[in-house]
Amino acid sequence: MTARQRAWLLPPSVLFLILGILIGRSTASPLFPLLACLPVLAGLLISRGWFRFASCMALCLVLGAAAGQAAWHPVLPAEGDYEVRGIVSDEIRSGNYSRRSTVLTGVTLNGRPFSSGVFWSCYMDDEELPDGFAPGCEVSFRASLYYPAGADNPDGYDFREELLRRGVTACVYGKDSLVVSAPSVFSFAGITASWRSRLSGSLIECMGEEAGGYTAALLLGQRSMIPSEDRAAFARLGVAHILSVSGFHTGVLILMLSGLFRILSLRPRVRLMLYAVTLLIYCALCGMSQPVIRASLLLLLSLGGKLLNRPRVSLHLLCAVMFVMLLWSPAQLTGISFQLSFCAVLGIALIMPYLDGLNPFRGKVASYLWSCLALAASAELGVLLPVLYYYQKLPLLSLLINVPASLLASAVIAVDWVVLLLLTVPYLCALPADAAAFLTGLMVRSVRAVSALPGITLWTHASTIWTLLGMIPVWYALSSLFRPSMRRRILCLAAGTAAVCLSLVSWPHYGTEYMQFSVGNADAAVIWDQDTVFVMDTGTDDGVLSGFLRRNRLTPDAVILTHLHTDHAGGLQSLLDDEIPVRVLYLPAGAEEQEIHEDIRLLLEKLRASGTDFRILSRGDTLPLPSGSVTVLWPESNRVRARQDANNYSLVSRLTLHGVTLLQAGDISGDYESYAAAPADLLKASHHGSYFSTSAGFLSAVDPQAILLSCGRISRHEDFSARTNGIPVWSTARSGTLTIRFSENTFTVIPYLSQSEPGGLTDGS
Repeated sequence: MTARQRAWLLPPSVLFLILGILIGRSTASPLFPLLACLPVLAGLLISRGWFRFASCMALCLVLGAAAGQAAWHPVLPAEGDYEVRGIVSDEIRSGNYSRRSTVLTGVTLNGRPFSSGVFWSCYMDDEELPDGFAPGCEVSFRASLYYPAGADNPDGYDFREELLRRGVTACVYGKDSLVVSAPSVFSFAGITASWRSRLSGSLIECMGEEAGGYTAALLLGQRSMIPSEDRAAFARLGVAHILSVSGFHTGVLILMLSGLFRILSLRPRVRLMLYAVTLLIYCALCGMSQPVIRASLLLLLSLGGKLLNRPRVSLHLLCAVMFVMLLWSPAQLTGISFQLSFCAVLGIALIMPYLDGLNPFRGKVASYLWSCLALAASAELGVLLPVLYYYQKLPLLSLLINVPASLLASAVIAVDWVVLLLLTVPYLCALPADAAAFLTGLMVRSVRAVSALPGITLWTHASTIWTLLGMIPVWYALSSLFRPSMRRRILCLAAGTAAVCLSLVSWPHYGTEYMQFSVGNADAAVIWDQDTVFVMDTGTDDGVLSGFLRRNRLTPDAVILTHLHTDHAGGLQSLLDDEIPVRVLYLPAGAEEQEIHEDIRLLLEKLRASGTDFRILSRGDTLPLPSGSVTVLWPESNRVRARQDANNYSLVSRLTLHGVTLLQAGDISGDYESYAAAPADLLKASHHGSYFSTSAGFLSAVDPQAILLSCGRISRHEDFSARTNGIPVWSTARSGTLTIRFSENTFTVIPYLSQSEPGGLTDGS
């Protein structure tokens, strides 16, 4: 290869590696990399010039395919009950309704070693917590092993891939015969988790709960100690990166070390060695966090080139780190943290030189501030596409706030490091602890105050391929790699910006659809009729419903809750968290008088305080839609008794769209379903297909052409199908989200996943 070919070998190599990883991800067979390996190696050895260059690209493709296939298709034990033993190697997170979850490493299943980490969840009240239950301890218990689910909703959260990025391939649920003890084997992950937990506790004890919690988050990555309201406030301002330990925090640490090394007048090679050792310790302290490792590698390569007087090209350094990280952990490719990190650095590498060159100032202070603004603008342009794709929110004040917020956060982190290093010396630690608490309070109060201002965030449609095409001329106009004329720069910038804006506009919707989301043994659905949107139950607080509404920039005209159990109403919290307004909330008669969880009552109070209009539905009420109506069949207002099981008075309604009827049965039990039986073309089965509902008599009265079943397990689908007398059953457990599209007197069921339904019906009339 020529010198020019070798010089530009890294960028295309990374692209072919990424393509190979995506190929490996999509196929479970290792045949492609195995069969392609020998001819590619032979071509690499015997070819010259461009043929050798092409052989290098082919080798990267094969390596990527092999790595992707191994990462996404691991060999797993059979699902079932196991005796589990392992080391708690992460924070023990507390969720809603006393749910606990963490990650175990060094796992054995029935005494046999398991090759990866395991995600463990269970329900445990505070009173049930055993002594010594903390990160770093060893636990043994009996639980059910299951495989984590992938995305089964449109643009939904992929729990499986998130766990793969953390080195976890299986999940266990339960805590039967739980025993907690000191670790019996060495576990690096367990030891570092114990350090983080103990240091976090010491910081809180020294600095107070708020300041100590923020310090633990900023230095050690313990984000669970930051209230969700504050995380949302930082995100609204576009400075959420301050709360996630990554390149910014690692850079502050390097700047502090750099100042110290200058004072000590250390030799370049000694400095580089100390940088490497410090960053290695920091990576371990953060639990080998991928963002910290990425930032550390990039900084070490850059510092090494500078200290040793080696040529450094930002784009090539970035590609080198990306190549290493993807070979080590291919599953990182689909993670938003990975994408945001590298897109931000890519923006800085390609755009900042041009923006910095436009500096109109000569003074040092003004030039420094201009460089800071150029840095912030370059990073924001770099991450614009993934931010819009994942979050659909554009912080309007981000560019103005990023510089002062980052400077203040840098000061907070610097003082926090002093506090952490002096924890063992209480008298010396007191003064910097007070200073850190003051600076942290100032930062948090400022963010809370500014984020509360109206209109600081623009809610957009999710970015699409058209947004990407619009960004290409913008990058061309601003990139330092190209040298177009000023006239061409302006034209490309204007055209690209216009295209991006148009791609984010929500266009009118002319179809009529009913979408039953896959939320396990819960219920969440959307009726989307032209531009009218009704939500029918919200599921649990998992963000599935709110994520769909946010990505499509939909504000519900009304939210209808069949009853107030957490598996139908818990998703109200996600609507509040995602700032999706609930204008009207419909409840069945007597819903608030039944036995419901206290957390649901608190949610209803929040909605009332926000101005939501509460309305009551009972038999005979009708809600109009552009293509039909929703008619309530149950409950009858004069038959409702207080303090009963809310399922008995679950709302049952008949949805009529384009002449097709769908009976939505909520969770009504078999004792009451006869009151709501009515003929319909489609039946949404009640209570997730339990044995206490959907009796033979009820099925006979409804006589549907097909049944929709919202459930979490294939076994539930199979048991339910066995008693439907041959009526086709579409379940979310098998097919993910079920979309029913209505046209005149006909309907079409469209499953999100490709699994076929036994005896399934696609079209009906």
